[in-house]
Amino acid sequence: MSIDEKIRRELQQQSGPVEDLKAEETGLFPMLFRVFTGGLARWAGFAMALTLVAFGLTLWTGYAFFTAASVDERVFWGVLVLAAFHALSMFKLWFFMEMNRHSVTREVKRVEIALARLDEQGRERS
Repeated sequence: MSIDEKIRRELQQQSGPVEDLKAEETGLFPMLFRVFTGGLARWAGFAMALTLVAFGLTLWTGYAFFTAASVDERVFWGVLVLAAFHALSMFKLWFFMEMNRHSVTREVKRVEIALARLDEQGRERS
């Protein structure tokens, strides 16, 4: 049995769940919810909780910055608001990278299916 036949057999066994990949994910929210599926679902939940904490810290330190009386307090709260905003930005970036990873994986699987079908059609014609 050649490697091509093994790949074809494996793709045929997986064709049931892979057929769901044909449904288009349009919009930001379906792509975001897809991050919460799969092997990293718990990490995504943890990261979302940390994102909400970082958002709360950003609001709190921003308010404290604008209500600070002295220059020393403004410097202190200003550094904290920048750090909290940076953390918030990094969590957001992580989520967008995960969304991109899921999207690329879906496209690779679509290409695999298309190649397998083309190969199958070519063998039927021969």
